[in-house]
Amino acid sequence: MPTARPRLLDRSVHAVAALEGLKGLTALALAFGFGALQHGGLHELAVALVGRLHLDPQSHLPALIVGWSDHLQQVHPGQLISVALAYAALRLAEGWGLWHDRPWAEWLAALATGIYLPFELSHLLHRPGWAAALVLGFNLAILALMVWRLRARRAAA
Repeated sequence: MPTARPRLLDRSVHAVAALEGLKGLTALALAFGFGALQHGGLHELAVALVGRLHLDPQSHLPALIVGWSDHLQQVHPGQLISVALAYAALRLAEGWGLWHDRPWAEWLAALATGIYLPFELSHLLHRPGWAAALVLGFNLAILALMVWRLRARRAAA
């Protein structure tokens, strides 16, 4: 029995599904981490992480990490855990749906990606750089892929 080799677009959707699943698992790990740190220690963990990675605490990214840890320390841990679990559930469902060729997952991916685009474009305009351009380009490609799949699905119906 001959087996059909997956087309490039199908493999691309599987790659997006895997990325969404990875984001969901990361959010799940963060939720458990927030639970473990609910009695404080987030700032100390951020400072230790910056030191362990031998980063300059005054440079942009390490200062941002430590600053966010201070901000998150003021939020109730239950809220952080709830948001992280909701995000994880959304991303894991999206990844599963894309992997299994579900139309609702393509809609979800298109909407979720489209929501970020104005913010990414604004970031690129205010802080131009290769990383911002790469993120914007990557998300535009994901959006184009999902729109193409949804249109192809509609044309086939």
